[in-house]
Amino acid sequence: MSELNYPYVKATPQHRLGALVLDALFCTLTLYIGYFIWALIVWGQGQTPGKQIVKIRVYSADTGRPASWGHMAVRQLLIPMAFSLIFWIPMIALGGLSALITDPYSQEAVGQGMGVLVILLYLLAFGFQLTDAFWILKGNARRRITDLWAKTDVLNECVPS
Repeated sequence: MSELNYPYVKATPQHRLGALVLDALFCTLTLYIGYFIWALIVWGQGQTPGKQIVKIRVYSADTGRPASWGHMAVRQLLIPMAFSLIFWIPMIALGGLSALITDPYSQEAVGQGMGVLVILLYLLAFGFQLTDAFWILKGNARRRITDLWAKTDVLNECVPS
């Protein structure tokens, strides 16, 4: 796939981090409810609330136009849910295993072992999220793993190319 000639330059990691911090702040302040409503509205413009404030927008790498609402839903919901499967599938399986493994002589040891596995799975999921976040620093593409999977680029609409 050839590089598209976008009307704006790609957003810097600092702009994207600023939008991410604003999104996290809005989530916390509105207990996710207000943020989610706002996000559902601005996804149609290829933005999140944080991106809207710092004036960056998600563009489709296929069409070169702002991402549609459905494209944003895949990028913002489905792909992160796929990341979380790294944690949840083993957790559900381990929960079932812990119910089956009942050694009357060492239940405490089984509980501690499951606790260690849960912590390791949390670390694995967190590590994957960090890898996705820091992937933007790899090369000049300025794309996260999420951007690669969703085929998107994030552009700074304050700086024309």
